[in-house]
Amino acid sequence: MTQLNQTIAELRNYQGTQIQLQATAKTSLDQQLRQIEQTAQQVNQQFQTTLNNLDSSNANSQPQLKQTLQSAYATFQKQTNLISQENLTALKRIQTEQGQNNQRLSQLSDQVNQAIQETLAQVANQVEQQLQTTKRRFSWYEIKNYLLAVIPTGILTGLIFWLLIRYFG
Repeated sequence: MTQLNQTIAELRNYQGTQIQLQATAKTSLDQQLRQIEQTAQQVNQQFQTTLNNLDSSNANSQPQLKQTLQSAYATFQKQTNLISQENLTALKRIQTEQGQNNQRLSQLSDQVNQAIQETLAQVANQVEQQLQTTKRRFSWYEIKNYLLAVIPTGILTGLIFWLLIRYFG
């Protein structure tokens, strides 16, 4: 029973861990989405600036426009790579934790199965002992009834034969 209570507590802990992991993953994804939005806004602003400069540009501003575009692209690529790495790290961590949780659940399942098997074996032994005790009691009860029926009948039969022999013999 103690093992069953412990197993139930472990399952509750596992459920709590899963809820916490989901909340953490959601928070992390929200932060990453905000970063992507911010980066996209920065890139859009830089592109808009570049487009505005192109409209009013002359040959002298082309190197500056090229540098602005390259800078925007580098920033965008850097943020995208950073977020991708964070996602990969988070996924690996979640996968590792789930593997550990699955292993722990497997152990708990084995423990529960073993406890159930042991309990069933104990119950079977107790039932067997009760059957043996009942069988012994039943046998003694039969013997007692047999003796109670045979002895008085034997005494009466013996008395009748004695009386017959004494008075008629």
